[in-house]
Amino acid sequence: MEPGRPVQLVRLDKEGGLTLDEEALSRCLEQGGVGDAPVCLVSIIGEQRQGKSFLLNYLLRRLRSPEARDGAWMGREDEPLEGFEWRVDEERVTQGVWAWSQPFWVPTEGGKVAVLLVDTEGSMDLERNKETSIKLCAMSMLLSSYQILNVGCQVKDPDLEYLEMFLQVAEVVGEAYGLEPVQHLDLLVRDSSSSLVLGAQGGEQHLRHVRQMLAAMSPCRHPKALEALSRSSSRCYLMPFPGKRISTGNQGTLRDMDEDFRDSLRDYVTALVGSAGQHVRRDRHGELLTGTQLAAKIKNLSDVMKKHRSGFSSPCQPVTQHVWLPGKESEGPGKQTGRISSVYRTGSVSCTRAMSAERVPLL
Repeated sequence: MEPGRPVQLVRLDKEGGLTLDEEALSRCLEQGGVGDAPVCLVSIIGEQRQGKSFLLNYLLRRLRSPEARDGAWMGREDEPLEGFEWRVDEERVTQGVWAWSQPFWVPTEGGKVAVLLVDTEGSMDLERNKETSIKLCAMSMLLSSYQILNVGCQVKDPDLEYLEMFLQVAEVVGEAYGLEPVQHLDLLVRDSSSSLVLGAQGGEQHLRHVRQMLAAMSPCRHPKALEALSRSSSRCYLMPFPGKRISTGNQGTLRDMDEDFRDSLRDYVTALVGSAGQHVRRDRHGELLTGTQLAAKIKNLSDVMKKHRSGFSSPCQPVTQHVWLPGKESEGPGKQTGRISSVYRTGSVSCTRAMSAERVPLL
């Protein structure tokens, strides 16, 4: 088998339209035994320049060394970080949606599961309109069975604003195409300094506080985000600042990391990979999907996306038109139209005000 490499699944045209590379999708989901196997897709979304591709590359290292113990999988002290393209400057690196071409097989009681990694360009990118960012992240969420929402320092209101719209779009489209929109959600807080306790324990406290703050809002501005973050399948993890050397360097080596960040990264990646076999992709009825079955649903969705634009310019603007609806799988024109219209009727005035305000921390 040829060594894995990043392949682009979704490209963007000049108008912000999304184009699926069906050949690349088939290479990831329908070949090498993946087509007939259950799949776990680990996907990461979030603001640009917050270390998403960096994290995926350490997940790659762990998946390549399943038998390694005590952090030996992290590599040599001076080993440069390779895999998905990444760098530490302000320029956008990842564009569209990418996946690692090679599956990683993990054993479970029911047999082997193929694990694939999915990288998505940053949301809230000033060079990209909001509609395109939301489309990309919704597509990433529909692909994944293990979703990571990567945020910097602390949860901010715009982070939840975008999560709300990602969930709205993914829920409606997922229902139309028979996909569970979010099976597992990790809220991963990077460069955390607001809590003395980090890791999973600090994340549990942080998530509880986020839920309390959301529930205390009257009316609740982010009901779907609150619902998603309240599920038992959602968790939070706090990571410290990685250190000045690695934040300004371009090698991503272990020797450049602060020790507390290195330990936090090791623990998070180890726990994620250890549970990957439990997070196989399912349809909205709870049935397992093979790689071929998931690929067929994504291709069907892509065909419709080419013909329709969602028509919203901010995460809070009401949308009253069809959004990426299939011609044959829908439950009927009248029923679907009502469903789509009601989902996007949000308080546009208050939301627009919130989005135009400075990025004030929620907590």
